[in-house]
Amino acid sequence: MNGKQLRYITAIAETGSIRGGAELLGKDASTMARTLKKMEQDFNVRLFRRTPEGLRTTPEGEAVLGIMEEIVRSCGVLSGGEALPGNEVLSGGEALSGKEVLPSGEALPGSEALPGTKALPACPAGSNLTEQEIRYLLTIRDCGSISRAASELYIAQPSLSQVLRQVEAEFGLTIFKRTSRGVEATAEGQALLDRLYAIRGLYRRLELTVEEFQDMKRGTITFGVPQNLGAYLLPMVLPAFSAQYPGIRVRFRENNSTELDRLLLADKTDFSIMHFQEENAALAYEAFFDDPFYLVIPGGMTGRFGFPEGRKLLAEDLQPLRNAPFIMVARGQKLRQVADQILETCGIAPDIRFETKSMETAKRLAAAGLGVTFLPGSYLTLYSGMEGLACFQLDESLGASWQLVAAYPKKGGLSRSAREFLRILGDCLADHSA
Repeated sequence: MNGKQLRYITAIAETGSIRGGAELLGKDASTMARTLKKMEQDFNVRLFRRTPEGLRTTPEGEAVLGIMEEIVRSCGVLSGGEALPGNEVLSGGEALSGKEVLPSGEALPGSEALPGTKALPACPAGSNLTEQEIRYLLTIRDCGSISRAASELYIAQPSLSQVLRQVEAEFGLTIFKRTSRGVEATAEGQALLDRLYAIRGLYRRLELTVEEFQDMKRGTITFGVPQNLGAYLLPMVLPAFSAQYPGIRVRFRENNSTELDRLLLADKTDFSIMHFQEENAALAYEAFFDDPFYLVIPGGMTGRFGFPEGRKLLAEDLQPLRNAPFIMVARGQKLRQVADQILETCGIAPDIRFETKSMETAKRLAAAGLGVTFLPGSYLTLYSGMEGLACFQLDESLGASWQLVAAYPKKGGLSRSAREFLRILGDCLADHSA
């Protein structure tokens, strides 16, 4: 989808005729008809209906045309072009006549172009930019590097560089300049990218509006989830969601929570599923459940520490751990943040023997007798059993739990399909814990 295609649709709506829109833009009517057909197929929504007076927008078309017009105007402003003119370009507003066929195959009374109707000048620079190309350019800015952006977008670096060259040639300016650290936007490029960011937001509004009329038959949701949490949750929720909504495409990005927040605020994901630790003022949160933490120790160490049975461990119960070897996940992970909070509350400076990026590695090293670690309850048996281990639940007074939440930007909210995904996730979690 690009600004030129939307310009075609708004011209059809403006004139009430495919042929009238073609005359207005100086295009071939068959090109306009093919564009309309493809747009309605992509959206799975009918935009126009036939009437004796010409084409009239459907309720679905009315809902999206305003956003389309905003995108067309914004693309025109990119290079100083003008928005589509209004009805005043048509002489007298007379009824159109003749025969033409809608993409659906219905016959429609049309018209010869009215005397005095003038074709618009050539499309201004930026009119042909696709939503995908806009996303590519904004990702380069966010990453500060073409190679890093290509990696994040899962495309080849030469292909991304070619897109950038084509856009720079279309606008006749240099968008990015090379630096010792990668690339950064020029002053002219920064102004362009800021406008493209706003246009991308309009495209997102258009997608969400169309989705409301699709009855969940088509669409895409993209969310972020930490890798371990994804291994726990996705086998539960994806089969249930896909069975109910097979036409909705689901994409997920696996990364640490800090990076997921960045992706979310950069509009690269619709929401994130994560364990809550520190509130971000720009995000809204919906909670699912609290996940308690456990002290996990080698089975042979149970007698050494003398932990009480039948109750949660308090700060005084953990004091024997002052001389124990610890196995910790790497800093920057929320699991490590919770572990550090527990030890700080207990006043324990841990003897950290091993650090690992993998929660499962920490668990297996503990099973090998190399030290003690902390794990949330949902992860205790995620990849393997508890052979050779003993675990003790920690009291909430130690800050020893984390809350599973969905996070999304306060500005914009969630699409209908995203909300339905989270509803099904909540049902799956309730069934799993029952």
